[in-house]
Amino acid sequence: MTAVIAIAACIASAAVAICLVLTRNLHGRFTLDNQPGVQKLHERPTPRIGGLALIAGALVGVIFLEPEAAALWGLICLTAVPAFVSGLIEDITKKVGVKTRLFATIISGLLFCIFTGYAVRETSIPGVDTLLGFAPVAVLFTAFAIGGIANAINIIDGVNGLASGAAIIILLGFAVVAGNAGDGALQGICLVAAGSILGFFLLNYPMGLIFFGDAGAYTAGFVVAVVAVLLPARNPELSPLIGLLGLSYPVMETMVSIHRRLVREGTNPGQPDRLHLHSLVYRSFARRAAQAIGLPAMRNPMTSTVMWFFPFLSALLCTIAAESTPAVLVATAIVVVSYLLAYRRVALLRSLRRKDDEVPA
Repeated sequence: MTAVIAIAACIASAAVAICLVLTRNLHGRFTLDNQPGVQKLHERPTPRIGGLALIAGALVGVIFLEPEAAALWGLICLTAVPAFVSGLIEDITKKVGVKTRLFATIISGLLFCIFTGYAVRETSIPGVDTLLGFAPVAVLFTAFAIGGIANAINIIDGVNGLASGAAIIILLGFAVVAGNAGDGALQGICLVAAGSILGFFLLNYPMGLIFFGDAGAYTAGFVVAVVAVLLPARNPELSPLIGLLGLSYPVMETMVSIHRRLVREGTNPGQPDRLHLHSLVYRSFARRAAQAIGLPAMRNPMTSTVMWFFPFLSALLCTIAAESTPAVLVATAIVVVSYLLAYRRVALLRSLRRKDDEVPA
């Protein structure tokens, strides 16, 4: 039954996405992503309000999920409103600052903790758990963590299907873990959330007919973050760090970006650049692969296909190591090392071919 509801959520989301694409001439004045930016890798103006499609899928879950799951999912959707609205306003006006959007996602995280009663209260890290024993500390820590993850998903939203595909993969991994733990309600929430994002994904990948936008990226990031909190909170037999493993790819991308901008370059951590791993893959491996097969238009989606390796690896390891904190730490280290080695390799190849670089529109 849950699978049927997830499919219905996907259909509802896809229907809204199709409508947004077909009516782009009516709303394009406000919604087309046609502003230049060093981090952008697309060539034509495209609607960036794909986040609206998620609303339709989410409503299907609220209406048709079993009572326990529907109630929890409804609270998740309700508390996501600040993150969604701040992102949507940015999608339309292009005038909402990074700090404002970060603050909005933190507020959403705070509301989630208050309305549901769930928070990160254990990490298996001595000293940290003592602090998290104080409810206000646990709530604030959780709110900031959720805000950080929501922004991390937005950071990887650079090529067709990367952020949405990564979120779907992560949610499916979490769904397997929840199912193995006997948490049918949370598993249903994961599947409905994945279905809601999948409906948008079908219009975004591979051709990029519509973009996630900040509303979509922040909302999807918020959902995967709160599921990462809920998994060990509702199922104590799971490692308290299982969420960190599942989200290790966007977390690593964010940490490396902050280090690169702040320590190496001395710039603002919120300043966009084109040195994310997916950006480097786009300008090196994906370019050569697309040229080799004579399909230059596939360069963008091929980048996502390559990058999905990291969320797939973390999701797979989640299902294997879920109940053991030492195993989760080892698995997280595997993802981190894999990412760093890939970044080093691609950056090296990119520097060797810098003379052949092209600047995208």
